[in-house]
Amino acid sequence: MATFVLVHGSFLASWCWREVVPRLESDGHRAVTLDLPGHGADHTPVGHVTMQQYVEAVLRVVRSLDKPPILVGHSMGGPIAGVAESESGAVAGLVFVAGLLPPNGGSLLQGTDGLDPEYLAQIEWADDRRSARVSARGAREFWFSSCPSKLVDHTIPLMTAEPIGPYETPIVTSDEHFGRVPRFYIETLKDRVVPTAVQKVIQARIECRQVFSLDTDHAPFLSAPQALVDSLTSIAGQF
Repeated sequence: MATFVLVHGSFLASWCWREVVPRLESDGHRAVTLDLPGHGADHTPVGHVTMQQYVEAVLRVVRSLDKPPILVGHSMGGPIAGVAESESGAVAGLVFVAGLLPPNGGSLLQGTDGLDPEYLAQIEWADDRRSARVSARGAREFWFSSCPSKLVDHTIPLMTAEPIGPYETPIVTSDEHFGRVPRFYIETLKDRVVPTAVQKVIQARIECRQVFSLDTDHAPFLSAPQALVDSLTSIAGQF
């Protein structure tokens, strides 16, 4: 059975995988989560967070395991791409869930150019513009549109500010390192944060081995956790 390291995306923390972990474990897999710097239980000041800190946080988890895991990254694809580029031999595979990844050498901030302006209008910037939040309306209408209302009510207060530093960092990958790790993509067909059309461009760019489609919003770990786990289990069967 596989070991998965589940890496949350922007504005979230490890809590977002709460419906996924027990399902993976019931299938016999191991599932490990973490809070990236500035998120959840990690209180690194958001203005000081860097993409390299994200990568190093995931690497610490990867290095603690007894075999190379499958890295699963939601939305913000930079951290898991950076880990594969740094230590490709330590990673069995990469899974991008509704993943946003810019062209090689570009930044995630540049990668937001293709997103819906109506969604981007729901981003609330800190006064120093070193972090940002999603408005409650933006979370409800764009992030969690397929989730039950009561679940959304519980989830929105858990969302955090997102550091901007990591979004400004160029993400550079190579065929020698990132390119040697098998890559998979789980697309979300009702996504209003990273539209499906944008996801398909990214899939082609990173040359995914296989693409799975879920009829969900941007948060399948909450709106369709079993369907997400079924996709992950299918991926695990290829190793």
